[in-house]
Amino acid sequence: MAASILILILIFAIAPFLMGLVPAFFTAKQRRTTSVIYLGGFILGLALFQLIAVPIVILDAWGFELIVILYSISMAVVSAAGVILTFIKWKKEGNIFAEAAFKRNLTVEEVVEWVIFAALLIFQLVMFVKMASFDGDDAYYVVESLLTTESDTLYRIRPYTGLSTDLDLRHSLAVFPIWIAYASRVSGIHSTILCHSFMGLLLIPITYTIYLEIGRNVLKKERKKMPIFMIFIAIMQIFGNVSIYTNSTFLITRTWQGKSVLANICLPCVIWLLLNIFDSDNRDEDNTLGLWIILFSVNIVAAMSSTASVFLMAMLIGLSGLVLALREKNIQILLKLIITCIPLVVYGALYMLL
Repeated sequence: MAASILILILIFAIAPFLMGLVPAFFTAKQRRTTSVIYLGGFILGLALFQLIAVPIVILDAWGFELIVILYSISMAVVSAAGVILTFIKWKKEGNIFAEAAFKRNLTVEEVVEWVIFAALLIFQLVMFVKMASFDGDDAYYVVESLLTTESDTLYRIRPYTGLSTDLDLRHSLAVFPIWIAYASRVSGIHSTILCHSFMGLLLIPITYTIYLEIGRNVLKKERKKMPIFMIFIAIMQIFGNVSIYTNSTFLITRTWQGKSVLANICLPCVIWLLLNIFDSDNRDEDNTLGLWIILFSVNIVAAMSSTASVFLMAMLIGLSGLVLALREKNIQILLKLIITCIPLVVYGALYMLL
């Protein structure tokens, strides 16, 4: 068990941070915070998995072992690249990371508010594990991860019956269950345990980290309101189960499903990145190329999560780009954002062709 936990820490904590150093190399120092580096690396890692897994899913029914090998190698290579690039920049600039977000002294009220938010977050994590929710879609998604781990096949066994089938075109391009199967294979932990007891402990904090970054940009001149903003988000999530279709319901009860990743990670990520890339107070910084790399990767991850992302993500980015282009009177903004949507177009076309 100790070895399994260490492996999970390696692939979900250490490797994402090291990979995040790659886009951080191309980002202005002010934006190189610990949370931004980790989020960038986590998104980049998922995008790598999608790029590796989809061709193998289509071409090799028994290719799961190949995915495990290639993805493990790619994570190691990108992590090493992140370390090398960081060393190069450190030799030139010295301290290359942003200063602490809250370098000023916090008031007593702020400390109390942050404690309240931490309590709300811990409450959600405890409830996720203790009151593990069963969902009807588990019969497909969790079983698909388990079948992949146990048989090395990729979408060639029907989870509902256990019978062989042709390539499942509806789900085969959204390989999030295969990513969970990868984590299960390398850690030795059962896929069901990962889904119902671990994924929430990973993905829920990541979701709140994205909202934290959104808050830092929106409230940059009023940082004292940050804990109140996070408390508000936490309360909205806890009491957001007004229907089975809300993003809050998916976050708390169906965290391990790709649809939840689309609603709670990919879409908020787009908002966070657009706020940072087009931040009017930071136009004089070095560059935002690293943020553009993350935005491009987010669209790949969205395709990995759900086929619905093809129009949802494209619509969000397209409308945002149109508004920004009109505001700035610069058509290049819209063109750049359209380029980031290329993965959505490719996977949408691939889905139609298959």
